[in-house]
Amino acid sequence: MGDEAVSLSWDQLNELKRRFQQTGRAEESSYVRISDDKMEAWLYLAEVFDEKGYTVHGLTEFLETQGVMRGYIKSRLTAMAKKGIYRREILIAKGKEASEGKDGYFEYMFDTNPATHTPEILEDGSVDYRSVCKLENVEEGDLIAIYHPAVAGEEGYCVDGTVVAVKPVKELMPLKGSTIVRRGDEYYANCAGRIEMRDGNIDIRNLYEVREDVDYNNGRIDFFGDVLVSGNVGAGAEIRAGRNLTITGTVESANLYAGGDITLQRGVQGDMIGKIRSKGNVFANFIEQCKVEADKNVVANYIMNATVYAGEKVLVRGKRGNIIGGVVCGLQGIESQNVGNAAEVKTVVHAGFDAELYKKWSRLVTREENIREKLEDVLSMMELIIKHKEDETGLRRGGTSLAELNTKKDEYFQELDQIVVDIEDIKKKIEVGKGAKINVTGTVYKGVVIEVENAARTITGQTEHALFKCKAGEIEMTTAI
Repeated sequence: MGDEAVSLSWDQLNELKRRFQQTGRAEESSYVRISDDKMEAWLYLAEVFDEKGYTVHGLTEFLETQGVMRGYIKSRLTAMAKKGIYRREILIAKGKEASEGKDGYFEYMFDTNPATHTPEILEDGSVDYRSVCKLENVEEGDLIAIYHPAVAGEEGYCVDGTVVAVKPVKELMPLKGSTIVRRGDEYYANCAGRIEMRDGNIDIRNLYEVREDVDYNNGRIDFFGDVLVSGNVGAGAEIRAGRNLTITGTVESANLYAGGDITLQRGVQGDMIGKIRSKGNVFANFIEQCKVEADKNVVANYIMNATVYAGEKVLVRGKRGNIIGGVVCGLQGIESQNVGNAAEVKTVVHAGFDAELYKKWSRLVTREENIREKLEDVLSMMELIIKHKEDETGLRRGGTSLAELNTKKDEYFQELDQIVVDIEDIKKKIEVGKGAKINVTGTVYKGVVIEVENAARTITGQTEHALFKCKAGEIEMTTAI
């Protein structure tokens, strides 16, 4: 039996000796010590001098009088009674720690967060945009999720009998989705297609895949889900994807739209008429002579003679990492290795909100005031007509009936609602664009126009490793990050 003793101070030892000398009875000389957390109890027995000695039953009764109700280590109590283990503290009771349970959870057989995929940086410093194309496809009957039910915890207790409670466990609601079927705790696909998690529900959508080049003759594609073109997209083609659009080949002067991300694994040469619009990100190896607009980021190895706008950032990375010619705007900022070239091709890079955004906001505010004045006049006329009990079939006041005024009122309210939405949208963009920066880790060439918010500056001499930001209405240049 492994017993434990506790060191005592000199004063404590003298007190024990005094108590021992006064009596030989257990009730007067023995004692119980309970730990602060009430998870352990120690028993000290004074040596007895009669033939009866101690019994397990007697020790148990003594422990109960001292507040030790549970967790007895019976082997130690027996040893103390039979072998006469005296004048040492022995651990004779231990509480039980509570065992926490585990909430129910789903184990998914597919990537539930594909948005975390980012382009792969190759050894030569270029960016492989093919790595962004991570389509999760399933076949009908594939196992897609397993539910692991909650496991209840187990209560603990202290030596004084106090129960140590555990937190209740939670079960999750069953998965929902018209494209899945549940069999016990397992979920299976009941159709083939691309699978993803949307708002907590599993969604399987068909993937429209074109295994050939798309050109003017066969180049009008409009699909509600994902579109994958395993080839080139020629001039005049138009592709609209409700979700993500991925093109493995080159893109010429085509029109592309996607409700999600657009990934051009090789790039686009738009011949100044190509247009790309994405509600998500645009990833491209190169962007040349094309108009590109994305609600999120535009990421490319190089941009040349293009008009580019990103609702978040423009990130030009890779071995070349150049912005040459055109106008490139990033509401939250721009990062590039180089901007411009030695030939001083006109290049404008803009970060943050711009003056045009303020002008649009001003026009909307003025229009809002005008609409409110007109609406107030219409409502006053309607009130006057109603007050005189004239309706749309009765007398006219000012040449306008109540019905006509009501129609005009609805038109004004509708326009006013849209103006309010547009103003709020501009306010958000202005707020997002505050503090935007242009970070160039390589060279900014002579002639490049740097614009940050409502400030502008033309570079008059080649500049290296520069960070541009707006301070007090002026462009401030510091060392690149």
